[in-house]
Amino acid sequence: MKKEESNVDKYKDFQLSAEQLDTLRELGNIGSGHAITALSDILRNEVDVSLTSLDMTSFWEIPRLFENFNSEVFGIYSQIKDQFDMAVIQFFTKESVINLINILSDQENISGDDIKSVSDLDELSRSIIIEIGNILAGNYSNALADLMSIKLIPGIPKLALDDINAMLEGIIARFSQVSDYSILIKTILKVKDTELFGIICLIPSIEILDNLFKALNVKFDLDL
Repeated sequence: MKKEESNVDKYKDFQLSAEQLDTLRELGNIGSGHAITALSDILRNEVDVSLTSLDMTSFWEIPRLFENFNSEVFGIYSQIKDQFDMAVIQFFTKESVINLINILSDQENISGDDIKSVSDLDELSRSIIIEIGNILAGNYSNALADLMSIKLIPGIPKLALDDINAMLEGIIARFSQVSDYSILIKTILKVKDTELFGIICLIPSIEILDNLFKALNVKFDLDL
């Protein structure tokens, strides 16, 4: 435990340079590009994935990325295989998810007011959301892993629906002792005339964080 606390403190005041952030954004764009093909195949529609921003910051900052701190969101949790302290967590606004389901479904449109929990969705709708999350998590993880010459494979995703603060309580309880940093990627997924607004949160273990900084140091000949 002491070692973990020491490592967390090690990066407490760390700030990435503009060049390092540009590299991470480039990796994010690569992940987006790879995801487009896979998403277009499973959704059977033309898909565009835009990366609107990327930063490395504390996951305490996540609620500020939503217009309403109490926004209801769908959360998709993917534990990285063989990395107990690393995960990919995705948040998509409830409204945009419902809109996407409605344009992809041949059934009668569903209302957001009727969806109080994941169990209120039919199996097809749940599968669509989970598969979107699975593809995005896999491609962004692969892009990051390529920089470090390692493998990062997301496990089976878990889906939840709750307000953003309630979800964050569980994240903070789970990860605050091993990492205070997260790579936050804001994305917009466009299908037909509908946009799915999401935040992809890559929470690295201390080991992965060390490897990431070493890879960036080598790329930019730094000593951080």
